[in-house]
Amino acid sequence: MEIILAIAALAGLIWGMILLARGGLLAGCMAVLLAGCCLGHPFFHLPAGPIPLTLDRVLWVGLLGAYVFWRRQSWSAGRSPGRTEWVLVGFFLVLLASTLLHDWRRDGNAPVAHLVFFYLMPLAIYWVACDSWLSQRSLCAVLLGLMLFAVYLAVTAVAEANAQWWAVFPKYIANPAHAEFFGRGRGPFLNPVACGYYQAVGLFAAMLLWPRAGRWGRTMLLGVFLVLGLGIYSTLTRSVWMGAALGAMIVVLLRVPQRWRAPLAGGVLLLGAIVAGTQWDRMMAFKRDRALSAQETAESVRLRPILARVAWNMFCDRPLFGCGYGQYPTAQLDYLSDRSTDLPLSKARPYAQHNVFLALLTETGLVGMGLYVVLLGLWIQSAWRLWRNDTAGEEVRVQGLLFLAMMGYYLANAMFQDLSLMPQANMLLFFLAGVTEGAQAQFDSLSTSSDRS
Repeated sequence: MEIILAIAALAGLIWGMILLARGGLLAGCMAVLLAGCCLGHPFFHLPAGPIPLTLDRVLWVGLLGAYVFWRRQSWSAGRSPGRTEWVLVGFFLVLLASTLLHDWRRDGNAPVAHLVFFYLMPLAIYWVACDSWLSQRSLCAVLLGLMLFAVYLAVTAVAEANAQWWAVFPKYIANPAHAEFFGRGRGPFLNPVACGYYQAVGLFAAMLLWPRAGRWGRTMLLGVFLVLGLGIYSTLTRSVWMGAALGAMIVVLLRVPQRWRAPLAGGVLLLGAIVAGTQWDRMMAFKRDRALSAQETAESVRLRPILARVAWNMFCDRPLFGCGYGQYPTAQLDYLSDRSTDLPLSKARPYAQHNVFLALLTETGLVGMGLYVVLLGLWIQSAWRLWRNDTAGEEVRVQGLLFLAMMGYYLANAMFQDLSLMPQANMLLFFLAGVTEGAQAQFDSLSTSSDRS
């Protein structure tokens, strides 16, 4: 076992050094992000104390070590924390206190594991990305890398939905033991919403690459749009479709001349209303998973008001600090026998909260959820400023637009799913937020230096 651990660590170190030498810290962040998607715990892991050793975690530790070294050598941007970073630190400290002041040993230290994997690791990636030197070439490489990865996910999702297992990699995706959502495009995440998340971001990246592409490049991009459209459809998840459509509409509306925006938005909304009005019943009760009937699919819609009522009752009892981060599965049990409502609250027993904000509200109260909302607002503000800055280069500006489009997908799905519990969902959010904040800060610094000279 020790030999295997040493080989895995050595391989991760070698590849990490190559990536850092060729592409810098930003390439290292991308490597950790994509390795976590495809080469995470289901693909390969070794027992190594309380936290299993996986390839992406080895790369993550190596990236942090490289970042410390680069920072000491003044090879990073050397950015000081701004108000956004202080809000982020405050939010994480609330999560940390909420975890440690409650039963953090529950279910084999599950609250601590959630804190580390769903928030601490993304926070570190955010800071490294934010403090990286961001050139036009590196920002274009991020767009291209996200697009190509999304194409892989789309091919995998289509193969899954059509049971073409020979085209699926990694092979654990085809394992019937991973039965949840089986029959939908789940990708290496084993979750259709997370798979749709990365595909949608790849779609937005492809849309942003369109103006820079030549004739042959645009021909290839048309093929990419087709593949990604099929892949997003193959998730068979309504919120994924809505989020991808909303993000794409944000890209189009902010790209076209202002005089076209109102008619175009009105036409899209009218078309959406017609489709919803004529296909509503079919959309609410179509068969998705191989193990579920259409009636059981429709039940998932009726579950949302039940979960919302449970969350409201929990919030009323602990409005400021909640029941403790990671404590919802056990804390909710005290609220399932409420007879003041006609809703069958007992149906919520096996489920987590299906809403990012309600999940934080129940576990961390107004303090934790409020800080998270402020954090998202600051990220959106930075992305908007970056996109609206006509003096910045096109490659810099489109990073702001990419983040705005991604937030369209994120918010559309955050209302129906707790994205923070999905593999690599927060990692993508925090990574692109770090790139956006870093680009905005770097441009502001260059503008200030130019004004002084």
